[in-house]
Amino acid sequence: VGSGNTGTGGGITMTAGETSAAGATGGEVSVTAGKGAGTGGAVKVTAGEGTTSTGGALVLASGEGTATSSGSVSISSADAGISGVSGEMSLATGSSTNGESGAVGVSTGTAVGGAGGAISVSVGSGNTGTGGGITMTAGETSAAGATGGEVSV
Repeated sequence: VGSGNTGTGGGITMTAGETSAAGATGGEVSVTAGKGAGTGGAVKVTAGEGTTSTGGALVLASGEGTATSSGSVSISSADAGISGVSGEMSLATGSSTNGESGAVGVSTGTAVGGAGGAISVSVGSGNTGTGGGITMTAGETSAAGATGGEVSV
């Protein structure tokens, strides 16, 4: 999409095919990076920069099941090969030089007529060395008379 200097920038929309056939599945959108003899190619999705206002949002959501369940969202690194470690997972907000940094929220939805969803945090098992730990650390403050954050379990 080309650049411009008036109005909103152009957009790109990718939409897979729709079907009205009973029990059939709609088309899939698949984006795959290239295989490398060394390192494989990356898939990078970046929202737009806002030079005088807020940057663009990145929304990753499953589809609604109008009559039944919504789709799952799965984010994972692949298993390691013969040697090495599996890929690292990182979920973080950016830093702020003038104001608050963003929050990270992990929650399940409310259920009516059933149990609320569970949240599970676990460390994988190993067969050499010390087992992996779980660390929760509350935030510090350097503000006079203010109290640091707390961890509630």
